[in-house]
Amino acid sequence: MSDSETPKEPKRQKASHVGAPAIFALELECKHLSKAFGGYGCYLVGSAQDRADWRDVDVRLIMKDDEFYKLFPGVPRGQSGLWEFDHRWLLLTIALSERLSRITGLPIDFQFQPQSHANKVHPGQRSAMGMNVTKDVNDDE
Repeated sequence: MSDSETPKEPKRQKASHVGAPAIFALELECKHLSKAFGGYGCYLVGSAQDRADWRDVDVRLIMKDDEFYKLFPGVPRGQSGLWEFDHRWLLLTIALSERLSRITGLPIDFQFQPQSHANKVHPGQRSAMGMNVTKDVNDDE
């Protein structure tokens, strides 16, 4: 079989195109955010998952709808995107984007989103960030 006939292995799919150690720093910060705000946690979404020429790193903290509207009471329930005009949402989003950018050295676009909006409007791929993995206390190995 010649080289042109040799079947090629499928190219390995990367979890993201964000390099280390910046992605490690982002993972750690997402642990803190998930613990502080609860919900379903942080997710890497957008172009940094798909290609090396991403413009910014999109991170979403997806919350249960009730928790989201409790944190942002000025946002009309069920009105997709109107939170982008809410003062609390804007202040927290900007402050956390800047913090994550400063710590990781990456251009971060951080946003809070209610689960119903995230599932309806953004059904694409998400990569969980900041997950906690624990060792079983009975595991001696």
